[in-house]
Amino acid sequence: MWKAERRKHEEREREEREERQRKEQERLHREELRREAVGRGRACIQGLRVKSLLSGVTVGWLMVLVASSAAAGCSEPVRHDLRFGSQLGAMVQYKILGPGIQPASQTPAQTELRIHGTDEVLVVPVVTSTKVLELKEMLSMKLGIYPNELQIFTRAGGYWRLQMDHEEIGRKVRVKGIKSFTPERAKYEHPFLIIGAGHIGLRHGIYLLQHDHPNFVIVDRRDKVGGTSWIAQANKTSKLQTELGTYHLQYDEINPVPKNMSTWPSRDELLDHFAQVSSEHGLMPHIQLQSNVKSISVNGTSSASGPLGDASLEATENYTGNLLPEPTGKGLKSMKVSCVFMYPGNLSLPRQYEYKGEDVFDGTIEYAMFDNIDYSVAVTGKDIMIAGHGAFGVENIRTCCEFSSKKIYMVCRRKNLACPRSMEPAYNLIGFDPWSFHSVIANSARTNAHIAQNMGKCEVIVDEVKRLSPGKVHLESGRELSVQTILKVFGFVGDFEVDRLLKIKTMYGFWPDADNRRYTASEHPGVHASNFGGTSLSPGAIGWVQHASHMMWFPKDWHRVVESQQLPSNERDDAISRPAYVFDAKTALPLGFILPAICPALGEMQAGLGALKRRKQLECHPLERFLEECESEWEDYARKKSEEEKRPGWQISSQGPRRSGVEDRLPAPHPRMLPDRLFAAPAPVAPDAPDVYSDDDVDDDFEVQVVDLDTLDVEDFVIVRDRNL
Repeated sequence: MWKAERRKHEEREREEREERQRKEQERLHREELRREAVGRGRACIQGLRVKSLLSGVTVGWLMVLVASSAAAGCSEPVRHDLRFGSQLGAMVQYKILGPGIQPASQTPAQTELRIHGTDEVLVVPVVTSTKVLELKEMLSMKLGIYPNELQIFTRAGGYWRLQMDHEEIGRKVRVKGIKSFTPERAKYEHPFLIIGAGHIGLRHGIYLLQHDHPNFVIVDRRDKVGGTSWIAQANKTSKLQTELGTYHLQYDEINPVPKNMSTWPSRDELLDHFAQVSSEHGLMPHIQLQSNVKSISVNGTSSASGPLGDASLEATENYTGNLLPEPTGKGLKSMKVSCVFMYPGNLSLPRQYEYKGEDVFDGTIEYAMFDNIDYSVAVTGKDIMIAGHGAFGVENIRTCCEFSSKKIYMVCRRKNLACPRSMEPAYNLIGFDPWSFHSVIANSARTNAHIAQNMGKCEVIVDEVKRLSPGKVHLESGRELSVQTILKVFGFVGDFEVDRLLKIKTMYGFWPDADNRRYTASEHPGVHASNFGGTSLSPGAIGWVQHASHMMWFPKDWHRVVESQQLPSNERDDAISRPAYVFDAKTALPLGFILPAICPALGEMQAGLGALKRRKQLECHPLERFLEECESEWEDYARKKSEEEKRPGWQISSQGPRRSGVEDRLPAPHPRMLPDRLFAAPAPVAPDAPDVYSDDDVDDDFEVQVVDLDTLDVEDFVIVRDRNL
């Protein structure tokens, strides 16, 4: 009896021991599966990082696959949508081949892929443990197809065997399901319509010709190329406010930079540049000038529905305005289009406002744009008020100085930050102390300062105009300004005609109503502080035309973008008179990051745009030439200031602190920072050395404006009276 009981007891102990061993083996197996899953992710990250095939976004979704697989323990098949890493879609089962729990091999290797029935070969760096599924995913993201459309075969003796997704990829394989390793474009019978022959519209036309898509038409209301901003809004005295290197039509990887143009070209220089490049690149046969698009029909919701619809055009006559052209009834025609890309610009409609008492002012009141001011009559020898502190307002300070105005008052509700004090660390990097410049007078603590040279030329006043009287401007604060000319520059607003023409309800990114056949982009109002390096137009323009064209050529990529629901949306805002197509800078900034992340093909195209910008700037503006041009302009302003000070009765009516003597107020010779000086170490200063540049008696209402070479010819004339800037 006791023997039977003992046998039962030993049997239970053996079962319990086997159960413990089984659980321990399962735990070890799950741990190995987890390590292998992480290994697969690392293998793909390390082995499949091919610049021409794989972008950072692929790494992102692979990590999602790794994390979800490890969490599931791989004890059961896990469902994944291979496009986005969600648990929806194709069935994937991760499984370790062979016995044991050895880690996945990370030995580098190469796989030769040959498309079945062709001689096209692609060699991809991998590691030994790279799985078939990982390679399918890489190809699908590159080619804009789904992984389950691909089949991969490896040689097995005298025949070709289909490889399963969980197997390690062979070293020489055949691929079925594609015709080429180059993505295949969608084909369209009807032309692409581009509205606007300005900078972006012309850039888009050049891009289409460079990529073998000649079936497009560019239409514009005016009788020449160049766009509303330069043809209608700019003055003859207007200049480019950023360097030419990042604002020209040849801004791409193929074309050289423009020659024989100044760093900050004038309006007429740029219009000649637009016309010349358009002619040289064969754009003119594709451009229909003096044509206004009256309406566009919209059929369906995307390119999957067929062509967009019919565009109705009407001829214009001598159109020079900014508002919608008057109907002429001439040249009416209709054309069916596959899509429409509209580039209206953001300098569309100027804000207008009339002050109380303008009829009795007894002086000149003009909007300082449209080239309708004779500055030699309205400005020379007169005291000026500029209303507004935007780019056009600052530009008009320069113009008034060039035309020898007397006192300039810039009146605004709030100041825009023209040059933040954070520039001081940049000066420190090259060994320059901006506080020690002869024109900067500061207290010993260097907390307050003012610029002494050219003192009193312009004063920025944060206030509002209450009314006008003969020769005077009465401000809300009670202050009175005696001026003879008022220049209005209130900025611009978007054009609701764009919303109407494109039938926009909600913008999804740059696409109205998530329709890849309708696209519109323009400069955004303001500059977001996290994107100070992207304030010129050409770097944005090349990205915009790539977005618009790619989503028409590869509609499966557009389907993925829509399904992701990651792009910001925008609707019209009547409270601030802003149409739906106008994004503020903060909302628009993420688009440049989100789109390349969702669409790896765009990520590949745009990965080199930062290097392109640097190269274009350096090629267009060699440092020596750049400094020579700055020095020449500096000396021109110095001579002009000297001549003005010597004229009898030419004293500026300023109540601010000034140095005595003409020469003390003139700019010093321009400090030409030659390359061998740029990174020279600053001279050592003893800790107890007196500050010979300080002045403790300075008026504390003044603060320093540290300026860079771009704005030196403007900002050096500005006194800032707000210590909170």
